[in-house]
Amino acid sequence: MEQTLVLIKPDGVQRGLIGNIISRFEQVGLKIVAMKMVHAEQEDVDQHYALTEEWMMAVFTKAKAKYDAEGKTFPYTDHKAYGGEIKRGLVDFLRSSPIVALVLEGEMAVSLVRKLVGATEPASSPAGTIRGDFSHDTYALSNEQSRPLRNLIHASGNVEEAKNEMAIWFTDVELHKYEHVNDRVQYDAKWFLPE
Repeated sequence: MEQTLVLIKPDGVQRGLIGNIISRFEQVGLKIVAMKMVHAEQEDVDQHYALTEEWMMAVFTKAKAKYDAEGKTFPYTDHKAYGGEIKRGLVDFLRSSPIVALVLEGEMAVSLVRKLVGATEPASSPAGTIRGDFSHDTYALSNEQSRPLRNLIHASGNVEEAKNEMAIWFTDVELHKYEHVNDRVQYDAKWFLPE
């Protein structure tokens, strides 16, 4: 089964949404194989938000497209400057108060979690997603206030990213193997066959 990392960010923790967020994952049949509340260390957050060319271009492109769609001028012309600014804000934000780190397991866990979480910008997330139901922050407001988006949650973007991120936040000993009812009900091909 595939595994993925989720971080409930300080705004999710401080707003008392931990249980609501976790229940979304459990209700769809994902298994929690690791979970802890931590005060993020600088080195962990630095590793988590690595300033790769790909990451900087992705955050720049998303934010700029939103501004363009609204007919507004994006305040940054360079993806490196924007990426660096976003990373500084995210590092400070993740270190500002406790976060909850989770590893979830299930069929296509990475894409399923991303679907449940919604778009990076809460205001663009549809109702029914975690961000769409519990937040309404915008790129424009966060840039105007010189702060990162308050979007409640981080979810790994792909399987490779999930493996790298899980290694930052959890040791192998902290990842648990146990039988969950969904191991049979959802994934055992013979479970509903007549005896």
